[in-house]
Amino acid sequence: MNIQPKALALSLSVALAGLAFDVGAAELPEGTVVSAENLEQIRNDTFEGKTVASLLTEKMEWRIKNNGWKLPLHKSKEIPLDPSWVKASQANAGKTKINAETCQVDSWGAGAPFPNIDMNDPQAAEKVIWNWHLGQLTGDVAIVPYYTQVLIDGAKGVHAEPVAEFTRYAMKGRLAGEAVEGDGSERGRQLLYFKSPADMKGLGTYTVQYDSPKFNDVWAYIPAVRRVRRLSGGAWMDPVGSSDQLQDDLEIFNARPCWYPGYKMLGKRWVLAVANGKTPLWNRSGTTFEEKYPVLENKPPYWNMNNDRFEPREVYVIEATTPSEHPYSKKILYVDTKYPRIYYGETYNRKGEFWKFMEFHSYVGKAEDGFRDVRTTGGAVIDFQRNHATVSLIDAATWRTNIAGASAKDFSLQTLQAAGR
Repeated sequence: MNIQPKALALSLSVALAGLAFDVGAAELPEGTVVSAENLEQIRNDTFEGKTVASLLTEKMEWRIKNNGWKLPLHKSKEIPLDPSWVKASQANAGKTKINAETCQVDSWGAGAPFPNIDMNDPQAAEKVIWNWHLGQLTGDVAIVPYYTQVLIDGAKGVHAEPVAEFTRYAMKGRLAGEAVEGDGSERGRQLLYFKSPADMKGLGTYTVQYDSPKFNDVWAYIPAVRRVRRLSGGAWMDPVGSSDQLQDDLEIFNARPCWYPGYKMLGKRWVLAVANGKTPLWNRSGTTFEEKYPVLENKPPYWNMNNDRFEPREVYVIEATTPSEHPYSKKILYVDTKYPRIYYGETYNRKGEFWKFMEFHSYVGKAEDGFRDVRTTGGAVIDFQRNHATVSLIDAATWRTNIAGASAKDFSLQTLQAAGR
């Protein structure tokens, strides 16, 4: 075989380049921060055996390169799933079924209704969403006495910091005592009211979620006139106050699954996400930006939660198609494969253009009765079309789950009115 010198030199050059690439790739140490400054240099290096590039979605990489996002790498840790939740979930295997006519999951009692997801199942994506809707590890009642919605202009910084209280009470799927409280028509109740600033104090909503196709009943209390106003059935698609999130965006997806006309399973992959995050991400007594918001970076665009623990997590990637009256055309969701938790969401407008990026951080807490729940530490809903974001941060030390003696009568419209006064 006759090989020309130039061709031989080129072949050797290519081979050596490939060898240099293989030798140059490295396993990155914990604590490495992925940023715009080093992404191109380390994208083919690995962390826990996976390349950095493979752990970033297209929009994650875009944020890093163009929006100042930084991801400190931390070793992944297993999430200790509560035994009562695991037992209830396993009891559903082979029994539960999505009933499209009644907008319910037949034979579901508690836990995740579909503990074993088959990627070849045409209903796989919808079942993952039902697991999220019915099977979250939040306990029977979760009370968050203090959280702030930090409203941020990407060029100018923080311009509002309202503080609110939020409660979620399960009427079905309860893991302590009877699985159902009440007549079985309600899925759960939610209370939200603001504590500050003065012009928002007492403003809030009371929501009844039904275990049926029926839209939520939502009442708003207006302290200025001491009146309760019932909101329309489409309120689940409305904005939350002056924030960047819709009611449907609370923890990324907050709708009854059947209200969306369709879901598509796009696959499974690994991403960097916060599942064992730092606490607290908000210091109510802080006086400076750095003291109040230790997770945020005090420079444009101000909303990046750059100082947390990002670890490799395997996720389902699901495309959710919205109803025609929804502001979004679709949502892309990144859902943990081990338990119901959504780390990221992308939304697109009616023209199909990228609109918002949602990012939520969490950690495992322990309730008063020993239940292991998964708690949100903070979340960002970033509107890239108007360069604005709402960053919700929790005072983790005050969070309470499964408090003794709590019952449905403690969480009602009268509770909202009393809090507003």
